[in-house]
Amino acid sequence: MLAPGKPATASRHRLIEAAILAFAEKGYDGAGIREIARRARANSALVAYHFGGKEGLYREALRAIFTRRPSPVAGLKEPPALDTPGARAAALAGLKAYIRAFLEELLACGGGDPVDEAAMVLMAREMQAPQPASASILLEHVRPYVAFLMACLQRLRPDLDDEARFAMGVSIQGQVLHFRNSLGIQRLIRGNPAYPEDLERIIQHFTDFSLRGLGIPEAFPQPRP
Repeated sequence: MLAPGKPATASRHRLIEAAILAFAEKGYDGAGIREIARRARANSALVAYHFGGKEGLYREALRAIFTRRPSPVAGLKEPPALDTPGARAAALAGLKAYIRAFLEELLACGGGDPVDEAAMVLMAREMQAPQPASASILLEHVRPYVAFLMACLQRLRPDLDDEARFAMGVSIQGQVLHFRNSLGIQRLIRGNPAYPEDLERIIQHFTDFSLRGLGIPEAFPQPRP
């Protein structure tokens, strides 16, 4: 016999996964409660019971996307203050560690799992046009990423103002996101469904490209004439 509460927990989980699939396919307005419940093999009344309605289900679907697996970025240690010895070197190492962690986190989503793929679609849509009901969840998720990256950039380019550093951060994030979101067409172009086999090379490229854009001379020592 199942333990007390187990069926309710199972139905809640199925509803969240069905909601991720439906919201990714049809958006918030296009996905209906009855359709989601049918996908989840659950009574539609359970949406109100577990989540208080469609809006609550959407929020929990997003929360589930952000917590499906531990975030490697969350484990990164912020570089020391600018006036601390070694702060710049720590920021250089931190930037590379951030690019690695962010790319590995994005590439971990997928692998043929339809819920993972739908989660990526829904997350990308939410990033482009956040729903009012989910804005606080989205901000809660992205703030540690923004804080760490801005801390690295502040140590590396203290001469830049906040707006300039933010633009630099957007550029760094953008190349990684574009790589993940266009991985399918890249594999078609290269005729290689396993691309990239050498993730280290991609990480190094993004790091070098970012540091050159930031104008960090010590990262690329020039040979003496």
